[in-house]
Amino acid sequence: MPESTASTDLPASGQAAAARPLDTVQTSSLPDPERHARFMAVIAFVAQNTAVGLCYGSFGVLILEFERHFAVGRAQAALAFSLVVLATGLVAPFIGSLLGRISIRPVMMSGAVLASLGFAGMTLTDSYPVMLACFGLLIGPGVSLLGNIPAITLVNNWFTRRQGFVLGLVMMPVAVTLVPLAVVKLLPVLGFEGLLWLIAAGYLAILPLLLFVVDRPQHLVGAVGSDAEKRRAAGGQGVSNNPLLRDVLGHPAFLPLVLATGLMMGAGIAKNTHMVPLLVESDWSMEKATLLLAISGGSAVIGSLLLGTLADRFNAAGVLLGNALLQMVVWLILIAPVSYPLLVLDAVLIGICLGGFGTAKAVVVVRIFGQQRFAFVSGLTGLTTLPFLFGLSPVVGLVREMTGSYVAPVSLMIGGFVISAACLALVGLRERQYALAAN
Repeated sequence: MPESTASTDLPASGQAAAARPLDTVQTSSLPDPERHARFMAVIAFVAQNTAVGLCYGSFGVLILEFERHFAVGRAQAALAFSLVVLATGLVAPFIGSLLGRISIRPVMMSGAVLASLGFAGMTLTDSYPVMLACFGLLIGPGVSLLGNIPAITLVNNWFTRRQGFVLGLVMMPVAVTLVPLAVVKLLPVLGFEGLLWLIAAGYLAILPLLLFVVDRPQHLVGAVGSDAEKRRAAGGQGVSNNPLLRDVLGHPAFLPLVLATGLMMGAGIAKNTHMVPLLVESDWSMEKATLLLAISGGSAVIGSLLLGTLADRFNAAGVLLGNALLQMVVWLILIAPVSYPLLVLDAVLIGICLGGFGTAKAVVVVRIFGQQRFAFVSGLTGLTTLPFLFGLSPVVGLVREMTGSYVAPVSLMIGGFVISAACLALVGLRERQYALAAN
């Protein structure tokens, strides 16, 4: 169907492609396509963990060093990280559109270079505006170009079965868990500037691995097959897979998915910001509150694999619906007078829910909008959810200041999960319709 005449029912054509198993692709001349698929998954895992882990994992530990080096206060230093979140959301639709036109390899490599330049640039100055520019104009876009959307797109292109399981492995936030521990150990040895240089070198170190990125199995055929196969493979390259913007915005599943994603991921950011002060106000010590935050972060590794596996076996939007309902309960525990072991269980469950959300959501997007349109729709989702990601945490803080406790803002978050559950129920119905149509 020509792009200009595409109907608003995008998945009707995309779903069949997403559901098609790898063995129906022309693979007669592929040198062990399964091995190459696994290799692409490894590259995606390394790229995603490098992009997010080196930035997100180091900032919280280094924030005091940023304050000292650039002679600013806590709020000013924290603004730099907010710019990373903002830049990631703003760049997302550009990346989604770009991946419909050019190869994944140069996109990822440019991201690694930009992020490296950002960290290296901060060693050359003590100017606060330059620091903000490094985070907002180099590191933020670099993280986005290297990480989430390109990595998931690469996996989706190579795996048409067990996508949730593979995405769960790829999206496990291993580096976010390990990098803070490494930074604490290395900071006294290398110093602040030395550590920034090491982080910059870490981004550049994966460039040789990124050279092996192949977008999809058909491109591998074009690289090693016969002349006829090369012509067939080349015929599918350079063609935009991007649908019309109005078709995506008008799709009945898009806005409910955006609202649910924004509310639930925004709540996750608010949790990371406010969990420790909330627990301290509930008369728990700073050490115990910090331990709960660490437990929650570590549990995200489990959640990524668990929810990805469930999304493979069941309705993926239904898995996210269960996620929303579970978070309604576990957030209530945060403001209830409960024992510390129950808070530990609560932290584990919250971490699992947050860690697995992105994995299951990627499966939803593929099943509803089609494999070829994943990058474009994901990029547009990143932009449209930005107000929630950027705004919910300050709103929680404002309501806390107005009311004098966290009861009201947590209640608002629970209400957001109710809305998310209703939206995901609608998305789940649409996913079932396309599953029936594909069969």
